[in-house]
Amino acid sequence: MKIIINTSLMMPVYEQIVDQIKMLIHKGELVADENLPSVRMLSKEIKISALTVKKAYDNLESEGIVETVHGKGTYVLAISKEVFVEEQKKK
Repeated sequence: MKIIINTSLMMPVYEQIVDQIKMLIHKGELVADENLPSVRMLSKEIKISALTVKKAYDNLESEGIVETVHGKGTYVLAISKEVFVEEQKKK
């Protein structure tokens, strides 16, 4: 999974992560039941705080896009693509 953080944007880093994960789901690069990288792994990969990644994952979970299973990881939910399409229609 390729996440690119742009520090020159006025958008918070966790929102950039959320938006990019949503876009990967919309494009079909992330599919239902696919495991996202662990919080620690993604934070090391993009060189940011693990708390920032955790906040992004928590936001995705509250929106019904992913589900975190303690001890197993964070997974894309089957309905996440439909949720994303509905969100785009609202905008």
